[in-house]
Amino acid sequence: MNRDNILLDIKDLHIEFSLYKSTLKAIRGISLTMHKGETLGLVGESGCGKSITASSIMQLIPCPPGKIVSGEIRFQGENLLIKNDNQMREIRGKTISMIFQDPMTSLNPVFSVGDQIKSVIKHHEKCSTTAALNKAAEMCSMVGLADPKSILKKYPHELSGGMCQRIMIAMALSCRPSLLIADEPTTALDVTVQAQILKLMRDLKKEINTSILLITHDLGVVAKTCEKVAVMYAGRIVEYGTLQHIFKNPQHPYTQGLLASTPKLGGDKNRLETIEGNVPDLTTQLNGCLFKPRCNAVNEKCAMESPGIKEVEQDHFLSCHLFNTVK
Repeated sequence: MNRDNILLDIKDLHIEFSLYKSTLKAIRGISLTMHKGETLGLVGESGCGKSITASSIMQLIPCPPGKIVSGEIRFQGENLLIKNDNQMREIRGKTISMIFQDPMTSLNPVFSVGDQIKSVIKHHEKCSTTAALNKAAEMCSMVGLADPKSILKKYPHELSGGMCQRIMIAMALSCRPSLLIADEPTTALDVTVQAQILKLMRDLKKEINTSILLITHDLGVVAKTCEKVAVMYAGRIVEYGTLQHIFKNPQHPYTQGLLASTPKLGGDKNRLETIEGNVPDLTTQLNGCLFKPRCNAVNEKCAMESPGIKEVEQDHFLSCHLFNTVK
């Protein structure tokens, strides 16, 4: 692995949330690496910790009740966890930007979209209002919005969901960040608009060479967009590798279950595979492999010892007791 090309390096990250009578251990020692110019898909079912991981990178974990217990998040070689609020405000929107799940609730309803994009540009580039508005119009045109000067005068409720999502992308990319975090960017959109947004993200990545961390539960979106994939389960990374590794040669039982439950053209339309059981209660003391209650290949070691993550072939990492050697 070329360490000089690493953009984001998360090491043994632990995050907890204090509840009324218990503590929820949401992130349980994840480690993740992203390289410059790479699109990484972070996948897993709802509640596995994908969005919390994204929020931790941006230092947006609400405290209380949340707390980053330990670990490192290194971006361009610097540990983000030791930076103060003022330092993070300079990073957010400039070198790291984020597109949130629902654009209709992420945009401020009482300001025009032009004012919102302009404020980001003025904060980071210290330019005049006229220059900021011109750049905002340029960004709207870049993301495929016709008549951008007219659109900049509108309020979020006057635009469709797809247009608001494009505004969010324009705002996120206005300062040409090194890393774009896209948290379920197409969840609330219909299939046609979803395809347009994904194509837009691919095209803009090539144009400004931004790395993308794509958070989603949709494996179809990952297959169209990403070069590498990390699979999360109950606050841990259980498998990580190239798109080819994950889709053509999945090794973890959970990854295999996710792929088996994805509808396929020409398959049996009356029945889909399912992963039996439920996600474990993360407020309780858990020993061994967290997937063991739902795994068909569980053994005695799975019940007693938590599997570490290991390289099973070049650039393919796995957290499972079924595989003990590096090929």
